Amino acid sequence: MAEGTEAVQSVLYYTEAEAFVETLRTFQIKDIGSDKWETQREHVEKLNIQAVVDATNNVEESIKELLITHEKIPVLIHELIALDLWKRNVLPKIFEMKFNAETSFPAYVVMFYEAILIGLLEVLLFHSECCEAAGDALHDLLQYCQHKLVWLVAGEEDWHDISVESTSVTDAKEELLKRHKKISFDVSLKCVAIVRYIGEHSKDVSLGITTRVLNTYDFPAIFAGLIDNPPWLLRQDDGQWLKYDNNKWNKHSHDDVKNLSKLEGQLWIGMLQFLMSEHCQRNYQLNSSNQASILKLRAHFHPQILNQLPALVDLQRYLEELSLLSTPASRPPLILEQVPEFYTALENKCNGKWKELAVKHYKEIFCMSKERMKKQADKFAATYDMDVMSDLLSEPPKCESCGEGAAKRCSSCQTSWYCGRECQVKHWPKHKEPCKLIAKTMKDVKAAKSQGGS
Repeated sequence: MAEGTEAVQSVLYYTEAEAFVETLRTFQIKDIGSDKWETQREHVEKLNIQAVVDATNNVEESIKELLITHEKIPVLIHELIALDLWKRNVLPKIFEMKFNAETSFPAYVVMFYEAILIGLLEVLLFHSECCEAAGDALHDLLQYCQHKLVWLVAGEEDWHDISVESTSVTDAKEELLKRHKKISFDVSLKCVAIVRYIGEHSKDVSLGITTRVLNTYDFPAIFAGLIDNPPWLLRQDDGQWLKYDNNKWNKHSHDDVKNLSKLEGQLWIGMLQFLMSEHCQRNYQLNSSNQASILKLRAHFHPQILNQLPALVDLQRYLEELSLLSTPASRPPLILEQVPEFYTALENKCNGKWKELAVKHYKEIFCMSKERMKKQADKFAATYDMDVMSDLLSEPPKCESCGEGAAKRCSSCQTSWYCGRECQVKHWPKHKEPCKLIAKTMKDVKAAKSQGGS
Protein backbone atom coordinates (compact mmCIF):
# COMPACT_ATOMS: atom_id res chain seq x y z
CA MET A 1 0.00 0.00 0.00
CA ALA A 2 3.01 2.26 0.35
CA GLU A 3 2.98 5.25 -1.95
CA GLY A 4 5.25 4.75 -4.90
CA THR A 5 4.56 1.00 -5.11
CA GLU A 6 3.47 0.53 -8.72
CA ALA A 7 3.31 -3.25 -8.97
CA VAL A 8 0.32 -3.61 -6.62
CA GLN A 9 -3.05 -1.90 -7.10
CA SER A 10 -3.86 0.27 -4.06
CA VAL A 11 -7.23 1.30 -2.73
CA LEU A 12 -5.87 3.82 -0.21
CA TYR A 13 -2.82 6.03 0.09
CA TYR A 14 -0.92 5.67 3.34
CA THR A 15 -2.02 9.11 4.55
CA GLU A 16 -5.69 8.25 3.87
CA ALA A 17 -5.39 4.96 5.73
CA GLU A 18 -3.71 6.60 8.70
CA ALA A 19 -6.48 9.21 8.92
CA PHE A 20 -9.14 6.48 8.78
CA VAL A 21 -7.43 4.45 11.52
CA GLU A 22 -6.87 7.43 13.81
CA THR A 23 -10.59 8.33 13.76
CA LEU A 24 -11.88 4.80 14.51
CA ARG A 25 -14.01 4.80 17.65
CA THR A 26 -16.61 2.67 19.40
CA PHE A 27 -20.36 3.16 18.86
CA GLN A 28 -23.31 2.16 21.00
CA ILE A 29 -25.94 -0.17 19.54
CA LYS A 30 -28.41 2.69 19.30
CA ASP A 31 -26.02 4.48 16.91
CA ILE A 32 -25.94 1.65 14.34
CA GLY A 33 -27.05 3.06 11.00
CA SER A 34 -26.41 6.71 11.95
CA ASP A 35 -24.49 9.02 9.63
CA LYS A 36 -21.31 8.89 11.71
CA TRP A 37 -21.57 5.11 12.01
CA GLU A 38 -22.03 4.85 8.22
CA THR A 39 -18.94 6.97 7.63
CA GLN A 40 -16.84 4.70 9.85
CA ARG A 41 -18.31 1.62 8.16
CA GLU A 42 -17.18 3.02 4.81
CA HIS A 43 -13.67 3.62 6.19
CA VAL A 44 -13.42 0.11 7.63
CA GLU A 45 -14.52 -1.42 4.32
CA LYS A 46 -11.73 0.42 2.51
CA LEU A 47 -9.21 -0.58 5.17
CA ASN A 48 -10.32 -4.19 4.82
CA ILE A 49 -9.94 -4.15 1.02
CA GLN A 50 -6.44 -2.69 1.29
CA ALA A 51 -5.44 -5.14 4.03
CA VAL A 52 -6.51 -8.07 1.85
CA VAL A 53 -4.64 -6.65 -1.16
CA ASP A 54 -1.47 -6.21 0.92
CA ALA A 55 -1.67 -9.71 2.41
CA THR A 56 -2.44 -11.33 -0.93
CA ASN A 57 0.49 -9.66 -2.67
CA ASN A 58 2.95 -10.19 0.23
CA VAL A 59 3.80 -6.50 0.50
CA GLU A 60 4.27 -4.37 3.59
CA GLU A 61 1.04 -4.66 5.59
CA SER A 62 0.64 -1.01 6.56
CA ILE A 63 -2.97 -1.40 7.71
CA LYS A 64 -1.89 -3.95 10.30
CA GLU A 65 0.89 -1.70 11.56
CA LEU A 66 -1.40 1.33 11.77
CA LEU A 67 -4.05 -0.55 13.73
CA ILE A 68 -1.46 -1.83 16.18
CA THR A 69 0.26 1.53 16.59
CA HIS A 70 -2.99 3.38 17.26
CA GLU A 71 -4.40 0.55 19.44
CA LYS A 72 -7.53 0.16 17.31
CA ILE A 73 -7.86 -3.63 17.08
CA PRO A 74 -10.02 -3.70 20.27
CA VAL A 75 -12.24 -1.05 18.61
CA LEU A 76 -12.87 -3.37 15.65
CA ILE A 77 -13.78 -6.19 18.03
CA HIS A 78 -16.12 -3.88 19.97
CA GLU A 79 -17.92 -2.93 16.75
CA LEU A 80 -18.26 -6.60 15.80
CA ILE A 81 -19.80 -7.42 19.19
CA ALA A 82 -22.20 -4.47 18.96
CA LEU A 83 -23.38 -5.62 15.54
CA ASP A 84 -23.71 -9.21 16.75
CA LEU A 85 -25.96 -8.12 19.63
CA TRP A 86 -27.97 -5.95 17.22
CA LYS A 87 -28.54 -8.88 14.86
CA ARG A 88 -29.50 -11.21 17.72
CA ASN A 89 -31.77 -8.86 19.69
CA VAL A 90 -32.97 -6.04 17.43
CA LEU A 91 -33.16 -7.56 13.95
CA PRO A 92 -35.56 -10.42 14.91
CA LYS A 93 -37.95 -7.86 16.43
CA ILE A 94 -37.83 -5.82 13.22
CA PHE A 95 -38.72 -8.90 11.20
CA GLU A 96 -41.71 -9.45 13.50
CA MET A 97 -43.05 -5.99 12.71
CA LYS A 98 -45.29 -5.06 9.80
CA PHE A 99 -42.70 -4.90 7.05
CA ASN A 100 -43.19 -2.23 4.38
CA ALA A 101 -39.64 -1.58 3.24
CA GLU A 102 -39.46 -1.17 -0.54
CA THR A 103 -35.86 -2.33 -0.93
CA SER A 104 -33.45 -4.49 1.05
CA PHE A 105 -30.34 -2.56 0.01
CA PRO A 106 -29.85 -0.21 3.04
CA ALA A 107 -30.45 -2.98 5.59
CA TYR A 108 -28.24 -5.37 3.67
CA VAL A 109 -25.35 -2.89 3.81
CA VAL A 110 -25.65 -2.80 7.61
CA MET A 111 -25.85 -6.59 7.94
CA PHE A 112 -22.92 -7.15 5.59
CA TYR A 113 -20.70 -4.99 7.81
CA GLU A 114 -20.35 -8.00 10.11
CA ALA A 115 -18.65 -9.91 7.28
CA ILE A 116 -16.33 -6.95 6.64
CA LEU A 117 -15.26 -6.76 10.30
CA ILE A 118 -14.71 -10.50 10.70
CA GLY A 119 -12.80 -10.60 7.41
CA LEU A 120 -10.45 -7.82 8.52
CA LEU A 121 -9.88 -9.50 11.89
CA GLU A 122 -9.12 -12.77 10.10
CA VAL A 123 -6.35 -11.04 8.13
CA LEU A 124 -4.98 -9.30 11.22
CA LEU A 125 -4.99 -12.14 13.75
CA PHE A 126 -2.86 -14.31 11.50
CA HIS A 127 -0.04 -12.30 13.09
CA SER A 128 0.90 -12.90 16.73
CA GLU A 129 1.52 -9.19 17.34
CA CYS A 130 -2.12 -8.49 16.47
CA CYS A 131 -3.30 -11.07 18.99
CA GLU A 132 -1.15 -9.35 21.59
CA ALA A 133 -2.49 -5.93 20.56
CA ALA A 134 -6.08 -7.16 20.90
CA GLY A 135 -5.44 -7.75 24.60
CA ASP A 136 -8.46 -8.46 26.78
CA ALA A 137 -10.81 -7.88 23.83
CA LEU A 138 -9.96 -11.45 22.79
CA HIS A 139 -12.26 -12.65 25.58
CA ASP A 140 -15.19 -11.05 23.76
CA LEU A 141 -14.04 -12.25 20.35
CA LEU A 142 -13.75 -15.83 21.57
CA GLN A 143 -17.27 -15.70 23.02
CA TYR A 144 -18.48 -14.41 19.66
CA CYS A 145 -16.71 -17.27 17.82
CA GLN A 146 -18.01 -19.86 20.25
CA HIS A 147 -21.59 -18.74 19.67
CA LYS A 148 -21.16 -18.86 15.88
CA LEU A 149 -19.45 -22.25 15.75
CA VAL A 150 -21.85 -23.92 18.19
CA TRP A 151 -24.66 -22.68 15.93
CA LEU A 152 -23.02 -24.55 13.04
CA VAL A 153 -22.38 -27.70 15.07
CA ALA A 154 -26.00 -27.79 16.30
CA GLY A 155 -27.11 -28.38 12.72
CA GLU A 156 -30.53 -26.80 13.26
CA GLU A 157 -30.46 -24.95 9.92
CA ASP A 158 -31.07 -26.32 6.44
CA TRP A 159 -28.20 -24.95 4.36
CA HIS A 160 -29.56 -26.25 1.07
CA ASP A 161 -31.63 -23.10 0.54
CA ILE A 162 -28.46 -20.99 0.35
CA SER A 163 -26.71 -23.44 -1.98
CA VAL A 164 -28.61 -22.03 -4.97
CA GLU A 165 -29.85 -18.53 -5.67
CA SER A 166 -33.62 -18.44 -5.45
CA THR A 167 -35.51 -16.62 -8.21
CA SER A 168 -38.85 -16.77 -6.39
CA VAL A 169 -38.11 -14.10 -3.75
CA THR A 170 -40.90 -11.56 -4.05
CA ASP A 171 -40.39 -8.94 -1.32
CA ALA A 172 -37.68 -7.13 0.62
CA LYS A 173 -38.30 -9.03 3.85
CA GLU A 174 -37.89 -12.45 2.26
CA GLU A 175 -34.79 -11.23 0.45
CA LEU A 176 -33.26 -9.91 3.68
CA LEU A 177 -33.98 -13.11 5.60
CA LYS A 178 -32.20 -15.12 2.93
CA ARG A 179 -29.23 -12.75 2.80
CA HIS A 180 -29.04 -12.65 6.60
CA LYS A 181 -28.76 -16.42 6.71
CA LYS A 182 -26.07 -16.43 4.00
CA ILE A 183 -24.02 -13.75 5.80
CA SER A 184 -24.35 -15.60 9.12
CA PHE A 185 -23.11 -18.80 7.48
CA ASP A 186 -20.11 -17.08 5.89
CA VAL A 187 -19.20 -15.24 9.10
CA SER A 188 -19.44 -18.39 11.21
CA LEU A 189 -17.06 -20.26 8.91
CA LYS A 190 -14.50 -17.46 9.18
CA CYS A 191 -14.48 -17.95 12.95
CA VAL A 192 -12.63 -21.23 12.38
CA ALA A 193 -9.52 -19.42 11.15
CA ILE A 194 -9.71 -16.78 13.89
CA VAL A 195 -9.88 -19.39 16.68
CA ARG A 196 -7.08 -21.36 15.04
CA TYR A 197 -4.84 -18.26 14.92
CA ILE A 198 -5.54 -17.34 18.55
CA GLY A 199 -4.80 -20.91 19.59
CA GLU A 200 -1.59 -20.91 17.57
CA HIS A 201 -0.45 -17.72 19.29
CA SER A 202 -1.65 -18.79 22.73
CA LYS A 203 1.89 -18.62 24.13
CA ASP A 204 1.95 -14.91 23.31
CA VAL A 205 -1.30 -14.06 25.11
CA SER A 206 -2.48 -14.42 28.68
CA LEU A 207 -3.15 -17.78 30.33
CA GLY A 208 -6.78 -16.69 30.68
CA ILE A 209 -7.14 -16.56 26.87
CA THR A 210 -5.56 -20.01 26.53
CA THR A 211 -7.94 -21.40 29.17
CA ARG A 212 -10.92 -19.87 27.40
CA VAL A 213 -9.88 -21.42 24.07
CA LEU A 214 -9.19 -24.89 25.41
CA ASN A 215 -11.46 -25.37 28.41
CA THR A 216 -14.13 -22.70 28.87
CA TYR A 217 -15.35 -23.02 25.27
CA ASP A 218 -13.55 -26.30 24.43
CA PHE A 219 -12.80 -25.37 20.83
CA PRO A 220 -10.98 -28.69 20.24
CA ALA A 221 -14.31 -30.51 20.76
CA ILE A 222 -16.15 -27.93 18.61
CA PHE A 223 -13.62 -28.34 15.79
CA ALA A 224 -13.97 -32.12 16.04
CA GLY A 225 -17.75 -31.79 15.78
CA LEU A 226 -17.44 -29.69 12.62
CA ILE A 227 -15.07 -32.19 10.99
CA ASP A 228 -17.37 -35.07 11.90
CA ASN A 229 -20.53 -33.37 10.62
CA PRO A 230 -19.56 -30.58 8.19
CA PRO A 231 -22.39 -28.14 7.37
CA TRP A 232 -20.48 -27.00 4.26
CA LEU A 233 -20.93 -30.37 2.56
CA LEU A 234 -24.21 -31.33 0.87
CA ARG A 235 -25.05 -34.40 -1.17
CA GLN A 236 -27.31 -33.89 -4.18
CA ASP A 237 -29.90 -36.27 -5.56
CA ASP A 238 -27.69 -37.12 -8.56
CA GLY A 239 -24.90 -38.38 -6.29
CA GLN A 240 -22.73 -35.32 -6.79
CA TRP A 241 -21.55 -33.25 -3.84
CA LEU A 242 -21.68 -29.56 -3.11
CA LYS A 243 -18.83 -28.19 -1.00
CA TYR A 244 -18.79 -24.61 0.28
CA ASP A 245 -15.41 -22.91 -0.04
CA ASN A 246 -14.37 -19.28 -0.57
CA ASN A 247 -17.96 -18.07 -0.10
CA LYS A 248 -19.45 -20.22 -2.84
CA TRP A 249 -20.72 -23.75 -3.46
CA ASN A 250 -18.72 -25.94 -5.84
CA LYS A 251 -19.74 -29.27 -7.36
CA HIS A 252 -17.51 -32.30 -6.69
CA SER A 253 -17.51 -35.97 -7.53
CA HIS A 254 -17.41 -38.56 -4.75
CA ASP A 255 -13.62 -38.88 -5.06
CA ASP A 256 -12.84 -35.17 -5.42
CA VAL A 257 -14.87 -34.19 -2.38
CA LYS A 258 -12.34 -35.96 -0.14
CA ASN A 259 -9.68 -33.39 -1.01
CA LEU A 260 -9.28 -30.83 1.75
CA SER A 261 -10.64 -27.36 1.14
CA LYS A 262 -8.99 -24.31 2.72
CA LEU A 263 -11.60 -24.34 5.51
CA GLU A 264 -11.10 -28.04 6.24
CA GLY A 265 -7.36 -27.50 6.27
CA GLN A 266 -7.80 -24.78 8.90
CA LEU A 267 -9.78 -27.17 11.09
CA TRP A 268 -7.21 -29.97 10.89
CA ILE A 269 -4.28 -27.61 11.50
CA GLY A 270 -6.19 -26.25 14.47
CA MET A 271 -6.64 -29.74 15.86
CA LEU A 272 -2.91 -30.37 15.44
CA GLN A 273 -2.20 -27.23 17.42
CA PHE A 274 -4.74 -27.95 20.17
CA LEU A 275 -3.75 -31.58 20.71
CA MET A 276 -0.08 -31.81 19.77
CA SER A 277 1.61 -28.57 20.89
CA GLU A 278 3.29 -28.76 24.27
CA HIS A 279 1.67 -25.54 25.50
CA CYS A 280 -1.86 -26.70 24.70
CA GLN A 281 -1.34 -30.25 25.95
CA ARG A 282 -0.22 -28.84 29.27
CA ASN A 283 -3.39 -26.75 29.65
CA TYR A 284 -6.14 -28.78 27.94
CA GLN A 285 -8.40 -30.63 30.36
CA LEU A 286 -9.68 -33.90 28.85
CA ASN A 287 -12.92 -35.43 30.12
CA SER A 288 -15.12 -38.28 28.95
CA SER A 289 -17.26 -35.97 26.82
CA ASN A 290 -14.62 -34.11 24.83
CA GLN A 291 -12.46 -37.23 24.57
CA ALA A 292 -15.35 -39.07 22.90
CA SER A 293 -15.84 -36.18 20.45
CA ILE A 294 -12.16 -36.01 19.58
CA LEU A 295 -11.82 -39.76 19.07
CA LYS A 296 -14.45 -39.60 16.32
CA LEU A 297 -11.76 -38.01 14.17
CA ARG A 298 -10.15 -41.43 13.72
CA ALA A 299 -12.84 -42.27 11.15
CA HIS A 300 -11.82 -39.32 8.96
CA PHE A 301 -8.19 -40.22 8.23
CA HIS A 302 -7.80 -41.42 4.65
CA PRO A 303 -4.93 -41.37 2.11
CA GLN A 304 -5.97 -38.12 0.41
CA ILE A 305 -5.99 -36.16 3.66
CA LEU A 306 -2.70 -37.67 4.83
CA ASN A 307 -1.11 -36.85 1.46
CA GLN A 308 -2.26 -33.24 1.68
CA LEU A 309 -1.27 -32.81 5.34
CA PRO A 310 1.44 -35.37 6.20
CA ALA A 311 1.67 -33.95 9.73
CA LEU A 312 -1.71 -35.54 10.44
CA VAL A 313 0.07 -38.90 10.71
CA ASP A 314 1.31 -37.80 14.14
CA LEU A 315 -2.21 -36.76 15.13
CA GLN A 316 -3.58 -40.11 13.94
CA ARG A 317 -1.04 -41.95 16.07
CA TYR A 318 -1.83 -39.75 19.08
CA LEU A 319 -5.56 -40.47 18.79
CA GLU A 320 -4.94 -44.21 18.61
CA GLU A 321 -2.91 -43.99 21.80
CA LEU A 322 -5.56 -41.80 23.42
CA SER A 323 -8.25 -44.40 22.66
CA LEU A 324 -6.36 -46.94 24.74
CA LEU A 325 -6.18 -44.70 27.80
CA SER A 326 -8.84 -43.98 30.36
CA THR A 327 -9.79 -40.35 30.85
CA PRO A 328 -7.36 -38.86 33.37
CA ALA A 329 -8.93 -37.64 36.59
CA SER A 330 -7.33 -34.22 36.57
CA ARG A 331 -8.32 -31.21 38.58
CA PRO A 332 -8.42 -28.00 36.52
CA PRO A 333 -6.18 -25.23 37.84
CA LEU A 334 -7.84 -22.37 39.69
CA ILE A 335 -7.92 -19.43 37.27
CA LEU A 336 -9.94 -16.26 37.72
CA GLU A 337 -11.42 -15.70 34.28
CA GLN A 338 -12.18 -12.23 33.06
CA VAL A 339 -15.75 -11.47 32.00
CA PRO A 340 -16.06 -10.35 28.34
CA GLU A 341 -16.27 -6.59 28.84
CA PHE A 342 -17.88 -5.52 25.58
CA TYR A 343 -20.77 -7.98 25.72
CA THR A 344 -21.48 -7.10 29.35
CA ALA A 345 -21.36 -3.32 28.89
CA LEU A 346 -23.37 -3.26 25.65
CA GLU A 347 -26.07 -5.61 26.95
CA ASN A 348 -26.42 -3.65 30.20
CA LYS A 349 -26.78 -0.43 28.22
CA CYS A 350 -29.63 -1.85 26.12
CA ASN A 351 -31.32 -4.11 28.66
CA GLY A 352 -35.08 -3.73 28.29
CA LYS A 353 -34.72 -1.40 25.30
CA TRP A 354 -34.51 -3.89 22.43
CA LYS A 355 -38.07 -3.26 21.22
CA GLU A 356 -37.53 0.50 21.35
CA LEU A 357 -34.35 0.12 19.32
CA ALA A 358 -36.16 -2.09 16.80
CA VAL A 359 -38.75 0.61 16.13
CA LYS A 360 -36.04 3.27 15.85
CA HIS A 361 -33.86 1.30 13.45
CA TYR A 362 -36.78 0.12 11.33
CA LYS A 363 -37.57 3.75 10.56
CA GLU A 364 -33.96 4.87 10.11
CA ILE A 365 -32.51 1.87 8.23
CA PHE A 366 -35.29 -0.21 6.71
CA CYS A 367 -37.44 2.75 5.67
CA MET A 368 -34.62 5.06 4.70
CA SER A 369 -35.54 8.18 2.76
CA LYS A 370 -34.56 8.31 -0.90
CA GLU A 371 -32.23 11.24 -0.20
CA ARG A 372 -30.36 9.33 2.52
CA MET A 373 -30.33 6.18 0.40
CA LYS A 374 -28.73 8.22 -2.37
CA LYS A 375 -26.00 9.33 0.04
CA GLN A 376 -25.41 5.72 1.06
CA ALA A 377 -25.14 4.71 -2.59
CA ASP A 378 -22.58 7.51 -3.07
CA LYS A 379 -20.45 6.00 -0.30
CA PHE A 380 -20.91 2.51 -1.71
CA ALA A 381 -19.77 3.63 -5.16
CA ALA A 382 -16.77 5.48 -3.73
CA THR A 383 -15.73 2.42 -1.72
CA TYR A 384 -16.14 -0.12 -4.50
CA ASP A 385 -14.63 1.71 -7.46
CA MET A 386 -15.33 -0.76 -10.25
CA ASP A 387 -12.14 -0.01 -12.18
CA VAL A 388 -10.07 -0.88 -9.10
CA MET A 389 -12.18 -3.80 -7.96
CA SER A 390 -12.03 -5.48 -11.38
CA ASP A 391 -8.24 -5.53 -11.10
CA LEU A 392 -8.46 -7.14 -7.65
CA LEU A 393 -10.78 -10.02 -8.62
CA SER A 394 -8.91 -13.31 -8.14
CA GLU A 395 -11.68 -15.56 -9.48
CA PRO A 396 -14.31 -15.31 -12.22
CA PRO A 397 -17.54 -13.64 -11.06
CA LYS A 398 -20.75 -15.58 -10.40
CA CYS A 399 -24.24 -14.99 -11.76
CA GLU A 400 -26.44 -13.05 -9.30
CA SER A 401 -29.40 -15.25 -10.20
CA CYS A 402 -28.23 -18.85 -10.61
CA GLY A 403 -24.76 -18.76 -9.07
CA GLU A 404 -23.00 -20.16 -12.15
CA GLY A 405 -20.04 -18.53 -13.87
CA ALA A 406 -20.87 -15.15 -15.36
CA ALA A 407 -19.40 -13.32 -18.33
CA LYS A 408 -21.77 -10.34 -18.62
CA ARG A 409 -22.04 -7.38 -16.26
CA CYS A 410 -25.02 -5.07 -15.81
CA SER A 411 -24.32 -2.24 -18.25
CA SER A 412 -26.01 0.30 -16.00
CA CYS A 413 -24.45 -0.12 -12.52
CA GLN A 414 -21.45 -2.32 -13.47
CA THR A 415 -21.69 -4.18 -10.13
CA SER A 416 -23.87 -7.25 -10.82
CA TRP A 417 -22.88 -10.14 -13.06
CA TYR A 418 -25.07 -12.58 -15.03
CA CYS A 419 -24.59 -15.67 -17.15
CA GLY A 420 -27.16 -14.50 -19.67
CA ARG A 421 -30.20 -12.41 -20.48
CA GLU A 422 -32.69 -14.81 -18.88
CA CYS A 423 -31.09 -14.65 -15.43
CA GLN A 424 -30.72 -10.88 -15.64
CA VAL A 425 -34.44 -10.47 -16.37
CA LYS A 426 -35.37 -12.77 -13.46
CA HIS A 427 -33.16 -10.83 -11.07
CA TRP A 428 -34.31 -7.38 -12.21
CA PRO A 429 -37.14 -6.89 -9.65
CA LYS A 430 -34.59 -7.18 -6.82
CA HIS A 431 -31.83 -5.34 -8.64
CA LYS A 432 -33.84 -2.42 -10.04
CA GLU A 433 -33.71 0.03 -7.11
CA PRO A 434 -30.04 -0.33 -6.09
CA CYS A 435 -29.06 -0.40 -9.78
CA LYS A 436 -30.59 3.01 -10.42
CA LEU A 437 -28.95 4.51 -7.34
CA ILE A 438 -25.51 3.07 -8.03
CA ALA A 439 -25.65 3.92 -11.74
CA LYS A 440 -26.48 7.57 -11.02
CA THR A 441 -23.74 7.72 -8.38
CA MET A 442 -21.17 6.21 -10.75
CA LYS A 443 -22.11 8.81 -13.35
CA ASP A 444 -21.72 11.64 -10.83
CA VAL A 445 -18.38 10.29 -9.59
CA LYS A 446 -16.98 10.08 -13.13
CA ALA A 447 -18.25 13.55 -13.92
CA ALA A 448 -16.56 14.92 -10.79
CA LYS A 449 -13.30 13.20 -11.69
CA SER A 450 -13.49 14.56 -15.23
CA GLN A 451 -14.05 18.10 -13.98
CA GLY A 452 -11.29 17.78 -11.43
CA GLY A 453 -8.80 16.69 -14.06
CA SER A 454 -9.64 19.42 -16.56
